[in-house]
Amino acid sequence: MAMRVGELAKRTGVGVSTLRAWETRFRFLEPQRSTAGHRLYDEADVERVNAVLRLVGEGLTLAAAITRVASVGTDALPEGEAEALLYGQILQVADQGVWVSKDGRTRYVNQRMAEIMGYSVDDLVKIPVFDFFLPDEIPEVRERAALVRAGNPVQFTQRLRRSDGSFFWAEVSTTPLLNQAGRYEGGVALVQDVTDRNEAETQTRLRTTLLESIGEAVTASTPDGRVVYVNAAAERLFGWRAADVIGRESRDVFPAPEDAKLGAQIVAMLGKGQQYSGRYKMARLDGSQFIARLTSTPALDAHGNLVGFVGVISDRTEHDQLEQDVRTRALQAETLALLGVQVLRQRADLSVAETMIVGEAVETCRRVLHADQVTVLDVGATTDDLQIRTASPPIDAPLSIPSSSQSFAGYVTLARKMVVVDNTEHDRRFDACSTRAGASIASAVGAPIFGPDGLRGVLTAESSEPGTFDQGDGHFLQGIANIIGTALLS
Repeated sequence: MAMRVGELAKRTGVGVSTLRAWETRFRFLEPQRSTAGHRLYDEADVERVNAVLRLVGEGLTLAAAITRVASVGTDALPEGEAEALLYGQILQVADQGVWVSKDGRTRYVNQRMAEIMGYSVDDLVKIPVFDFFLPDEIPEVRERAALVRAGNPVQFTQRLRRSDGSFFWAEVSTTPLLNQAGRYEGGVALVQDVTDRNEAETQTRLRTTLLESIGEAVTASTPDGRVVYVNAAAERLFGWRAADVIGRESRDVFPAPEDAKLGAQIVAMLGKGQQYSGRYKMARLDGSQFIARLTSTPALDAHGNLVGFVGVISDRTEHDQLEQDVRTRALQAETLALLGVQVLRQRADLSVAETMIVGEAVETCRRVLHADQVTVLDVGATTDDLQIRTASPPIDAPLSIPSSSQSFAGYVTLARKMVVVDNTEHDRRFDACSTRAGASIASAVGAPIFGPDGLRGVLTAESSEPGTFDQGDGHFLQGIANIIGTALLS
């Protein structure tokens, strides 16, 4: 029974415009014409349209369904064939390359695999599988193929050759393909180009290695202040493990013991995209504090958006101590030179009294050495006790200082050489009694004062804090003692 297009649309549920599009685009329906020129369709056309709809419902694309019906008619597809067509379409649109091979020959590749390799599908399947590998890697490839043939899935990363001769890194997951009888029919490999990922991972490893090899502490935190990275130098400097601080607030990990206001100012500067570089007191895990050189920089992405902060921290303790030592030695040398000039003036001008030179030397020595007490003691001619000549600060009530190991000054008298004591608690060569009544000595330095007839006295510097003096301070004190000895000759 002949019918017009409206009736066909009603019978199949496909719109008139859609049916006409199928005719124009796919040349699918070829209706007869009435004497008046109208398109006329029959029951076979209804069955053809319904067959297309059924295949589309089973997952085929419209083009594939129309092609299938046009080639085999409207009969039901053989069992499993529609599903196979569906799976074939899925493989063709998959993001990963699909490569099926057996005995070194390619049996199937999808379009994505051809794109990855730089070939057409037809050309790719004609090339032996081993032609895509480096010659020295083929033995390893054969070993993996044997594992797959034995029924084992294998995953690996391998270099493959493209059509232009270049190589790329591929991540491959190969699974054995078995028929219904369990017989091996080849290997199905899912292939993904991971060249960019490998390069990114390599760059990340290089950057991490570089950061870990830097001697200065390096830290990174998110814009909200949470620590996301610290290098090995930071672990050594602060005394904690990276695993213990990752994810914690930066202000908790890097506290400012004495200047929280400065810490807030630094955070504000970084938030505005400004860099901070300067000295900053920080604390270690054990509570000890140190002066750090901190350089903190905002990190921006390619669009200029803030993604975090990077800090570089170095312990300035040794550097500052070295600078302080250099300044101290320069000051000591200058002091010795000036006092030496004073002695020369004394020798030329009798109006310059020795007591003034000795008093100035003692006062200067106390300031330069940051000592609590500096004292000049004379060796008595008729007694074993030492007599205080002058002191800074002045001593109102002179003590009887024995010229023996019962006192530090006495020990210097016996030794007749410069003596430096870092901590009197650990030094049992003498009694740790001060030249000042009621005072205590934790560290001291002493030097003999010689005259033409031998030892005339000793010069001592004392501190109530251990570790105040070092060998350099001892040499300076000996220089002062020599100047005092020269001043006492007149």
